[in-house]
Amino acid sequence: MAPNSPRVGIIANNVGGYSRTVIRGVASFAFARAWDCRVEGVNESAIDAARLRKFDGLIIQAATPEQAKLVGRASVPAVNVSSALGLKRVPSVVSDDRAVGAMGADHFLRRGHRTFAFYAPDVRQFATLRFEGFAQRLSTDRIDCRRLDDAASMRAFLAAAARPIAVMACNDRSAVALLEICRSLVARVPEDVAVLGVDNDELMQSLANPPLSTINTARERIGFEAAAMLERLMQGKPIAGELVLVPPKDVITRRSTDALAIDDADVVAAARFIQHHAGRQIGVLDVTRRATISRRQLERRFKDSLGRTIHDEILRCRVERARTMLIESDLTLPQIAMASGFASASYFTTVFRRQAGTTPGEFRSKR
Repeated sequence: MAPNSPRVGIIANNVGGYSRTVIRGVASFAFARAWDCRVEGVNESAIDAARLRKFDGLIIQAATPEQAKLVGRASVPAVNVSSALGLKRVPSVVSDDRAVGAMGADHFLRRGHRTFAFYAPDVRQFATLRFEGFAQRLSTDRIDCRRLDDAASMRAFLAAAARPIAVMACNDRSAVALLEICRSLVARVPEDVAVLGVDNDELMQSLANPPLSTINTARERIGFEAAAMLERLMQGKPIAGELVLVPPKDVITRRSTDALAIDDADVVAAARFIQHHAGRQIGVLDVTRRATISRRQLERRFKDSLGRTIHDEILRCRVERARTMLIESDLTLPQIAMASGFASASYFTTVFRRQAGTTPGEFRSKR
């Protein structure tokens, strides 16, 4: 350890999937700066003001009122990395939870769902914000959504509502509990009830049956940016704002949502073909020539069922494929354009900007 290295305390629920990945992001920044880091569990009752003062800075996952008090008692710079309480006037780097909810709604809408619910047995602010984002996105399509806060009301809703039903849970833990409710009702997942979680928690994923689709929040980036904010505070420099919202990365689609909520078998077959072949330079003719009905019938029924044309669906699937590669691969933009089925890098950029509101390069740099 370098002489006079800053001593940084990380006070987090270090057995949780969210916090472990946040800590990994902090560690990436800390390694580059040669910080001396110590992880303290938030459940340790012995954490007090005296122990906090031994650090030059703190990163705290303030998920309960007691943990929030740690931030207030700290006599050293501190950054919060939890959106559970919605702390005000406290430097914080947290997930953009409204954007998380909106991403979940988009995921279901693209699959043709029209009956929705949000399961949030957790009453903390992150759950409320995720529901607000979910409901607001649905409202733009004039679709209502119910928030259900306990197992009994969730069970009653699933038993009475017209299926298929799309349910977003406030996190993976709640989603796993929801899968159990579905099993108790003999409701098939995803055919009767599609279930989406949040956070890609490895422990919860290991318990999920069927495999759970989830929204991949940018937890490692939260940790990295929190460490960068803490560095400026420890150096006495101004920060751009006391609240940084980090957008979610993407939806990791697994079995629990991998079904189209439509009854038209011809449309389902066409959509499946597009999903499996969008990385190739296919066109509308390639889709329609495999159908058992005329091109005109398929195009009309496709638009009626999914609200978009076959051509639009091909482009949407290509952009989704490109999004994943921009985040997870080191391929160049021209290589990603080719691997996503676009005829040229310039056309790729044009379509991507139209659908994502930003260029592929800007999208990659932000993530």
